[in-house]
Amino acid sequence: MTSSNSPAPRPRGRRIRDAVATTIAVATLVVSIGVASAPAAAEDYPTWDDVKNAQADEAAKNDEVARIKGLIDSMNSTLAAAQQLALQRGDEFNAAQEKYDTANFVQAELDAQASAAAATAEASNRQAGQLAAQLARAGGGGGNLSMNLFVGGEKLSADLLYQLSAMSKLAEKTSRIYALAEQHRNTATALTAQATVARDALKGLADEAQRLRDEAVSAQDAAAAALAEQQDHEVELTAQLQVLQQNRAATEADYQKGFEARAAAARAAAAAGLPSLPLVAASGWTSPFPGAYSSDEYGMRVNPVDGGYRLHSGIDLVYNGGTCGAYVYAAAEGIVNFAGWNGGYGNFIQIDHGGGIATAYGHNTQLLVGNGDYVQVGQPISLAGTTGNSTGCHLHFEVRQNGTAINPRPFMAAQGIDFG
Repeated sequence: MTSSNSPAPRPRGRRIRDAVATTIAVATLVVSIGVASAPAAAEDYPTWDDVKNAQADEAAKNDEVARIKGLIDSMNSTLAAAQQLALQRGDEFNAAQEKYDTANFVQAELDAQASAAAATAEASNRQAGQLAAQLARAGGGGGNLSMNLFVGGEKLSADLLYQLSAMSKLAEKTSRIYALAEQHRNTATALTAQATVARDALKGLADEAQRLRDEAVSAQDAAAAALAEQQDHEVELTAQLQVLQQNRAATEADYQKGFEARAAAARAAAAAGLPSLPLVAASGWTSPFPGAYSSDEYGMRVNPVDGGYRLHSGIDLVYNGGTCGAYVYAAAEGIVNFAGWNGGYGNFIQIDHGGGIATAYGHNTQLLVGNGDYVQVGQPISLAGTTGNSTGCHLHFEVRQNGTAINPRPFMAAQGIDFG
């Protein structure tokens, strides 16, 4: 694929050196984060007996206070670093995915144009051949023109003059059509060459997008683990710290009783807020945003945020009012293979439905599922928003077939789901 905006290909040796350097840099960053702020092992955390014993001695109490503060700071530092790395990997994955999607769309267009040019060339060839045959018949059907001219002398008929004129025009038209056919053949050859180059590059782009997706998922898992570590221990550490600093009596049983009461209240509040589930079609699919209408369709466009011309790989769905915070539903059952930050998509979810089909949901304000979760059709998976490259609250909905973005509208229509 030739483009004025395409960078010149780098020598193979340089590409290999760049890839090695990138791999080393990524490994160094991950290792440095892990070494600098690794979460404390379980045995490093103080017990309530440690707190109780430290209260009896001022020096021991001060040491325990410093220890707990250090653990809290370490957990927060680890979490911040892991979340930052997850954001970075999400940005990198998004850029690679957009590059692949656009290149794949352009390659398909080149294939279609090459086929059309080849068909036109073939049609022109047939037409020129028919005219050539007609010209041959005109030259032979009325006898030998040279002989007629020789014997006719001044008595050359008007019919013969007309025949000469018609043959001249026919020959001229035949030559023009042959030239046009040759032009279309050259166009088809050039377009086919461009499409071949584009197709060869697609495999590399797809592999790079997949590699970066895997790195993004790993980074998200690390961030989730760091968050779980913090959530598991920070509340208890803070309670222990307050006991020491305020020099008051407390027991682990007191803490646990209060913790369980707060957890029960949170579960009750969450259950009370669950939405009603959408209707499921006979195909086993449902609308991810029931009753919404499309504000932007699938296809090449100028991106409204950064002005870049590339594929809009999904359909944007909105409500007349109240789009932000509205529930987004799993279009079909499957396994979440990506849930986290994904560059321009913002907070993003992708669900693998099997058979090479996946759906994706972008720009969410909050995610309700995580990597590896199994979801049922119609299950709430997120709250719509305007994160990432977004000009307003909406759901960006995609369908992918074997990793390639396809138009969601006809695919969902085939499942019995229509969008406004």
